[in-house]
Amino acid sequence: MENNIIEGWIKQCPDTLRLAARPMDMSKGECIFRFGNEANAVYRVLDGEVCLTRFSPEGAEIVLHRAREGDFFAEASLFGSHYHCDAICTRSGRCLRLPAEALRHCLSNDPGFAMEWIATLSRNLRRQRAAQERMGLKSLRMRVIHYLVDRGKEGRVELDQPIIRWAVELGASHEALYRTLAEMEREGVLQRQGQTLTLIQRQSNSPV
Repeated sequence: MENNIIEGWIKQCPDTLRLAARPMDMSKGECIFRFGNEANAVYRVLDGEVCLTRFSPEGAEIVLHRAREGDFFAEASLFGSHYHCDAICTRSGRCLRLPAEALRHCLSNDPGFAMEWIATLSRNLRRQRAAQERMGLKSLRMRVIHYLVDRGKEGRVELDQPIIRWAVELGASHEALYRTLAEMEREGVLQRQGQTLTLIQRQSNSPV
């Protein structure tokens, strides 16, 4: 995937951005940037995972976005002066650093590149909108069902993260998530085999 991104997407970028872009290694737990830091770059994940997070007034972690292979992050701060969240590497890998000044220049002077950038933002917006809709559901059970329907194929999802990280994404403790999954399994609503979760039935009158 990394080679495809570098050799495909970057080679098609305007020279200004292609020459300014820099790959960088990132380790699990490493902070790429912090809330309030100067917004001087946008990033694309080549390999690994980065979580954009903020904290509620009560101190609870809120996951705003999880960027994986091929995903951009910090694009929302491209025309801002400072980052609005923390970016933490949750799975070691590499990312591509795109200097904000070079990226803004290309968007202003290359219509074709600008249209492709808009398409990318539209895809990210659809995904983030689904995540916000999910967080608006009252019960953890319904958030799990929403996730499986939204992210899976016919209700089947293979998790690519530990349960403890998925719980944070769903706005719950991992203990509560384990209990919810166990209840759904007992009721025959969910089948779980390792990291693969399959929704067996989706009924509007399921207890929540």
